[in-house]
Amino acid sequence: MNPITTDIPKIFFSDYLGTPFQRCIQCECDLLIEEKPYLIEKALKPYGSYDAYSTLFEYAVCMRCAEGMKSMLSKESLANLMHYFSTHTDHVGYRQELASMGDFDPIKWIEKCMISGRDVSELTECQIYAFCAGDQLVFSEFPYMISGPVLDEVVDLISAETKDELDRFKDEFVDGPSEFQDLLKSGPKVFI
Repeated sequence: MNPITTDIPKIFFSDYLGTPFQRCIQCECDLLIEEKPYLIEKALKPYGSYDAYSTLFEYAVCMRCAEGMKSMLSKESLANLMHYFSTHTDHVGYRQELASMGDFDPIKWIEKCMISGRDVSELTECQIYAFCAGDQLVFSEFPYMISGPVLDEVVDLISAETKDELDRFKDEFVDGPSEFQDLLKSGPKVFI
């Protein structure tokens, strides 16, 4: 069965460029021309909805580099995260419910936090994620949104070693406004 896809919606464009992401943040391969599968992560401050928001940081990473980035997680952090997500969400069931209704509007898939169920209208911070191939968003376990309060819980689960690795990644690859740098002072929010 072929995966269900749609054109990448503007919410998953690079707000810095005003266009779809074109390059992997790490290896800088051309994501659109080479049609490599990749992930998009954006940290946002929504103002009641996705109609108005500020972008704290954003990036796209090809799957090859994303797999390599998993090595940033210590065994302890990886085990803690896997346990947290397996006990706090029915990720598959939630996606199947949306898919069974035939609702493949990416915005509907990111309206509510995958863990807490909180609506974007209730949040002052969240992160959204998408899996894409070329210029298409691919529906799978993606797209999804995680609320700021849940991200705070997740950060508490990672080891000091992992936090150091995430800080190194942020310093080397992720640009953002000074607000983003201030946000990360309380702990890394980068989550792949």
